[in-house]
Amino acid sequence: MGIINILDAQTSNLIAAGEVVERPSSAAKELLENSIDANAKSITLEIRNGGRILIRVTDDGKGFLRDDIPKALLRHATSKISCGDDINGIQSLGFRGEALAAIGSVSRLEIVSKHRDEAIGTRLTADENGIIMEDVGCPDGTTVSMRDIFYNTPARQKFLKKDGTEGASCVAAAERLALSHPEISFSVISDGERKFTTAGDGDLYGTVYSVFGREFAKTLAEVEYELGGVSVKGFVTLPDAVRGSRAMQTVFVNGRYVKSKTVQAALEEAFRSYIPRGKFPGCVLFVTLDHNLTDVNVHPAKTEIKFASERDVFRAVYYAVKNTLSASPAEKPLGETAVKREETKPTLADIPVDEDPFVLPTFKKTEPQKQTDIDFFPNDKTEAPKQEKPKMTFDANIGKEDLFDSEKEFFFHDSVNTDKAAEEAPIEEPMQTVFVEEAPAWRMIGQAYDSYIFVETEENILVIDKHAAHERVLYEKLAANKELNVQELLVGVPIAIGREQASVLLENAEFLAEKGFNIEDFGEGSIIVRTVPSTLGNLKGLNGILEDFARSLSDGNHLSFAERCDRALYTVACKAALKARVKNRPEDDENVVRMLAENPHLRYCPHGRPFIKKLPKREIEKYFDR
Repeated sequence: MGIINILDAQTSNLIAAGEVVERPSSAAKELLENSIDANAKSITLEIRNGGRILIRVTDDGKGFLRDDIPKALLRHATSKISCGDDINGIQSLGFRGEALAAIGSVSRLEIVSKHRDEAIGTRLTADENGIIMEDVGCPDGTTVSMRDIFYNTPARQKFLKKDGTEGASCVAAAERLALSHPEISFSVISDGERKFTTAGDGDLYGTVYSVFGREFAKTLAEVEYELGGVSVKGFVTLPDAVRGSRAMQTVFVNGRYVKSKTVQAALEEAFRSYIPRGKFPGCVLFVTLDHNLTDVNVHPAKTEIKFASERDVFRAVYYAVKNTLSASPAEKPLGETAVKREETKPTLADIPVDEDPFVLPTFKKTEPQKQTDIDFFPNDKTEAPKQEKPKMTFDANIGKEDLFDSEKEFFFHDSVNTDKAAEEAPIEEPMQTVFVEEAPAWRMIGQAYDSYIFVETEENILVIDKHAAHERVLYEKLAANKELNVQELLVGVPIAIGREQASVLLENAEFLAEKGFNIEDFGEGSIIVRTVPSTLGNLKGLNGILEDFARSLSDGNHLSFAERCDRALYTVACKAALKARVKNRPEDDENVVRMLAENPHLRYCPHGRPFIKKLPKREIEKYFDR
């Protein structure tokens, strides 16, 4: 007997469901796309419990013919293509005919539909009891309801996230489709709450406003350009409204939402001279070109795309965005903020170049500074009167593994014992009070390249990466909730980060509050921040911090919640820490060193990079033959 089995239809459908229905949002997306392909003018998505209990899509499209409804549950049954040649240049959103078959195999499915050419509608139910069809009165169009997703595959249910996260993902799927079809009115309801409604009047900016809210919409500038047969339209955020992640980059190619590295690279290259590294523009961009020059069937969810000429697409997007950014402020922006001109940013031509790069620079003479602790440049010809230094002893309570003094203890003090001195003093002489001064174990030398702090100890010169060191110290405080002071904001800061990310943050609001961030729902994919940790000196980075927080907290099920929280804290510490190549006050440097002195065991930043380098005094003396 052979070992190769021909799988039955139900098993085949379950396997197909693994590709098509990864989670509730993928099922919602498939149903919404079917409604769009049915030429609907109004579509409503309703979900309950994040789509676990119910996903219902209602449209006013052309509807099913009665004889076609049973066929819709068969695999590879579709009205979009009829032969292999039709795949080339496909223009509909769905065409493989697997969606309803896959959805029906992992849920309890109901279809109620009436074709505009038929007098009566039809209801079809498909569940563990089989398929039942009956006549029903209903308006033109189709309503598809899927209940109890993965009820027959419990293992799949374990991988679903919280209801809020799954629900936000369903809403996000509807957002993208609403943006790609501003001529269709979309309405989304989650657990009885209306999330958004679009007018369906064809106005893209109005649709963006309805979907993403006012805070995002007011930062947009319009893009419209065509080059080499590639048309680019839509909106990009202005340079002063960039974000800490790519979460608000939405790209459509021929009306289909895609993730295109080519478009992403062109967009960010156009912004290169306008925004700092590590910041990303937001956008809603539509790229249109000949359908025969694209391949959308390279991924089961059809979110990836291939172009016949990546170069042509890159150039069109790059110049479209660059032209918008270069336009005068009065011409392009739709929001309240104008495009910032980079008038003060130096170019290569502004930077002086020495004729001979190997000649050391000449420094201006300065008055000698008063020397306090150590005389680095003694006068060899005139011998200064010698003063006997006090004998030093060391605090025995501090461990000897300190980088601040690897061979001796960390703090040293004047060794005069006041109690003993008082006892041994002659009775006839008046007693004198001796003040014992605590001398520091280190001395600040300075900073190089606005990045590295130099510190002198008894036996070493320490070179400290100020950003990495400060990042680690802040991370330790956040992780342990030690010395965590909370700063209450006089006016709450609204942040538009999208419904998916906002939902993740709100689900973890209690954890965020422990770390100093008190947040509330602000609607339309926005939150409002009421307090922040006092370590966060600059609120300009707040948007990026919370975006990264959301991404870390929702970073897949392969990480434990504790690990995801840890990664989120890395982000907060990194954003709040002193920045490399940015000048700061000397007292800030000293504060970093002082915090390291209080945490002598720290050697690496949260990402694993070392932040301190020891240059032993003996090695320096040996190098100079002393």
